[in-house]
Parts: sequence; C-alpha cells; structure tokens
Amino acid sequence: MPVPDQIDLLLGKGLVIGDRSLAETFLNHVSYFRFKEYSWTFKDYKEADGNYHKGTTFEQVRDLYYFDRRLKLLLFEAIESIEIAVKTQLSNIMSLRHGIHWYLDDAHFFSEAEKKKIREREGEDFKWFDHSAFLADLEEELEDPEEISLKYYKKSYEPKHPPSWMVMEMISFGTLSKMIANLQPSDEKTAICESFRLTKLQLVSWLHCFAFLRNRCAHHARLVHNNVRFAPAMPRKASRIFLTEHAEVEDNSIYAACACMQFMLQTCNPQACFGANLKALFDQFPTVRASDLGFTANWRKEALWRGSEGL
Repeated sequence: MPVPDQIDLLLGKGLVIGDRSLAETFLNHVSYFRFKEYSWTFKDYKEADGNYHKGTTFEQVRDLYYFDRRLKLLLFEAIESIEIAVKTQLSNIMSLRHGIHWYLDDAHFFSEAEKKKIREREGEDFKWFDHSAFLADLEEELEDPEEISLKYYKKSYEPKHPPSWMVMEMISFGTLSKMIANLQPSDEKTAICESFRLTKLQLVSWLHCFAFLRNRCAHHARLVHNNVRFAPAMPRKASRIFLTEHAEVEDNSIYAACACMQFMLQTCNPQACFGANLKALFDQFPTVRASDLGFTANWRKEALWRGSEGL
C-alpha cells in the first residue's frame, strides 16, 4: 500500500495528523507495520474496527516509538557493562581455583542426568548449556580466527586452547547466562554471585532476563507495553530487598528489569549514568506514562535511583 494511502487509512481510523508531509516522511523510513505496533494502546478495541481514541495524534504514537528506541539504547549499554563484569568474575574466580583452561572440563557443569532432574523440577524454561557444542564452536573459531588477539595467540603460543579470559571475549551473552546457570554448585559459583550481592537464583534469572532483553534490543523489537519473557527473580528476604515499593512491582515488568540492572551497575560500574539517563528519558517524553512500563508511583524517590547521576 502506498504511503499516501496509509495516511488516509490512519485518518479514517480517527488518528489526528497535523502535518501530513512529516507523517509520510516518518512512514517512509519506519514503516506502517512498525508504526501500528506502537499504536495498540491508543485504540478502542471495544469496537470491531479498532478506531483510535478521540484526540489521539500521530505525534503521540511516533513519540512512543522514539521513546522505545531510546530506551533500548540505554538498556543495551547497561547490559554491556553487566556482561563484561560477569565474564570477568567468572573467568577470574574459576581460573584461580581450577586453572586457565577450566572451561574445557565438563565436570564443572551439570551432567545430562542432572539436567534431566532439573527439567522435571523446573520445566522447559531452564536454559541448557551444551558443553560439547560449545567446544565444537570454539574449535571451529580457532581454526581460522578473525579476532586479532586470537590470531596472535595461535601464532605465538603452544597450547591450542587460549586462556579463559580470552574465551570469555568470544562467547555471547546468551551463552554466558547458560554457563552460569549450568555451573555445578560450588564455592566458586557462590563467590561469583556474591561479588554482585546476589543469590544464585537471582543471578541466574537476572542474566536470562538481560539476555532476553538484549536480543529484543538487537533486533529492534518493541519493549513498551510488553512483558519480559524471562522475569528476574526479585528478592523476597527482607535483608536483600532493595525497593521500598517492592510489593507493587510486577516481576515481569520493564521496571523490574531496569531496577535489577541498576542494582548490578552500582557494584560493577558505579559511574554509570543509567539511572540519570532513564529519568531524563521520561522527562523528554512526558506523554509516555512510566506506570505503563511497570514503574511505581514513587520510583524516582527510591534509594536505588537517588544520586544516580554518574559522571
């Protein structure tokens, strides 16, 4: 359907379009389908035709899209800091105890029998780490490495397999979250979790949550008005609760995920501007209601977010 016809269709649905040429320019670069993805909350579905609520403007829907785009950039940056920190702790703690090639030993991970028991107990949502497939991918990468550091290592050193900290740079966030989840219970796993002031259940579920969000950000999928597929486990023990309004927080909300990111960033990157940038984002788009993303009424007053101005 030509863009002018798309504009006519939107007008026919009751959308107020003040500047038709600007609307056409937007749809030429963003697409009508993506625009519609952000328009659901502005429509009245009590009627079969799903017309827009009276007075809804093109700019309101467009601004929600721009807000979502900016939010994804903020989350992507925050998750990057967390990913690097977790890889560092995993590599350092395991290497000090088991040597720099600890990742080659499948004894550090759940066996197939143990995975079966976990599957029966926790269901299909548990993220499996396939150690054999991981090593096969690693071997393939080492055959003709693209990374300069791997090329140098292969040329300069005798052991075929690089040290743990170099391997950490090769794996995805999704693989990292699975490695952590499938590590055998040990003092080392406890130490990794405690380095972020988290329990094992929290760290595992938070990393799965962040991996899910990172994928959505990377593929430009909508975050606003959408639940988080893998909800982070929010603390229930009084000594670990970090939100005053914790009882009002939905675990599968964007706010819960953001709060967990902020909590980890306070440890692994205290100078991060995530909190300040998040506040500024809502200030820039006053038509976007924070409550629609699960943010509590007084979220800005929480100790977690106060003083989060970064550098």
